[in-house]
Amino acid sequence: MADTNYENLVKQAEQAVAPVKDPELKRIAFEKILDALLDTPEAHRDDATKLKKGRGRGSSGGKSIAAHRTPEKRSGTRAYIEELIDEEFFAKPKTIVAVKAELGNRGHHIPLTSLSGPLQSLCKRKRLRREKTEAADGGKKAFAYSNW
Repeated sequence: MADTNYENLVKQAEQAVAPVKDPELKRIAFEKILDALLDTPEAHRDDATKLKKGRGRGSSGGKSIAAHRTPEKRSGTRAYIEELIDEEFFAKPKTIVAVKAELGNRGHHIPLTSLSGPLQSLCKRKRLRREKTEAADGGKKAFAYSNW
């Protein structure tokens, strides 16, 4: 009976990740879903599957599984930049290259191309100000980011 139950859980997890194309993402998603299925009590397995798909009410009283998680510290490029804002890094205007260098010093090695989007969204949210600056030698113009 136990082996059949595990086989069923593995099949459920495989079906859940079937649409995912990226092999690494598929593996991670499979592990997470299987862990969730194994942690769910036997009587509530079907309810947990419905909650994952956004249907039904399980033992959580209709709340999503994410609502039961403990608050975690945010991570990601935008969160790293917001940390710099909170620490007054942008008191003086900084170029995107200076932002990349400071994040690198803190162990967050983020490509330059991945910084422009989060910086721009923070400007739209009025957390940062963006101004076009000219190089001292009359060379290439660049944007400088500073506190709003």
